[in-house]
Amino acid sequence: MFLGRRLKTIVAAAILSIVFAPRAAYSKGSSTDDDPIQIELAGMDKRGGTIERVREKTLAILQTENGCTAWFREADADPAVVLRSLHYKIEQEKTSYVFRMTDGQRVKHFKQPWGARSTQYGGQNSDVGLNRNGAFFNSSLPVIEVDASGALGRPGGFHWLTIAWFQGNTTEAQITILLHELGHIIGRLPTDDDSWDGRSSLNTKEVLRHCETTIRAAVHEGPRSGN
Repeated sequence: MFLGRRLKTIVAAAILSIVFAPRAAYSKGSSTDDDPIQIELAGMDKRGGTIERVREKTLAILQTENGCTAWFREADADPAVVLRSLHYKIEQEKTSYVFRMTDGQRVKHFKQPWGARSTQYGGQNSDVGLNRNGAFFNSSLPVIEVDASGALGRPGGFHWLTIAWFQGNTTEAQITILLHELGHIIGRLPTDDDSWDGRSSLNTKEVLRHCETTIRAAVHEGPRSGN
C-alpha cells in the first residue's frame, strides 16, 4: 500500500515536469515580447536583420556612460529610450546613382542619395526611413554627370558612398546614420535636407565630434553588420 502511494507520487512528479518544463523554456526564449520593434524588424527581409544588429550596438552606446551619451542627454534625459521606441521603414528612392557636378574652377562635387530621414523633434515612436539605395545598405553606386542647369549627362563610372569618413554599408557608417537621425528626432541637431548645401554633412561631423571614439569601440567589440 505504501509502495503504491509512493509510485503514484513519483509518476505525478514526472508528469508535472513534462507539463511545466516546456513553458519555462518558451518563456525564457521570448525576449522579443518586451521589444515590439524586434518583431517588426524580424518580419522584414535580410535588411531587417542588419538594422536590428546596428540598433543593438547603438543602444549599447547610449546605455553606457560616455561622451556621446552625455551630448545627447543635453537634449533628452534618456536618449536610449527614444531610440528603442523608433520604427524603421525601408524606402525605395528612385535615384540609384551619385550626381557629379564640375564647377567653374573645375572642382568636382558629388551628391549621393540620402541615407536616412526622420522628423525634426519627432520624439518617441516616430519613424526612421532608410533608403535602400543609400549608404546604410550600399558601399558604392554609379555616377551620373550633372551640368549647372541640373540636366543629366553621361555616366561616369562608380563612386564610393561615405558617411563622413566611413565607407557606406559598414557598421561605423550605419551607427552614425542612426545617431544622426536620433539627433533630429530629439532636437540635438538642426534641420537639414537632401540638398547640395552640405548642412547634412556638417550635422554628421558634429555627431562624430562627440561619438566617433565610442562608435569605433562599439564596432570592435563584435562582428561587423554590413551586408
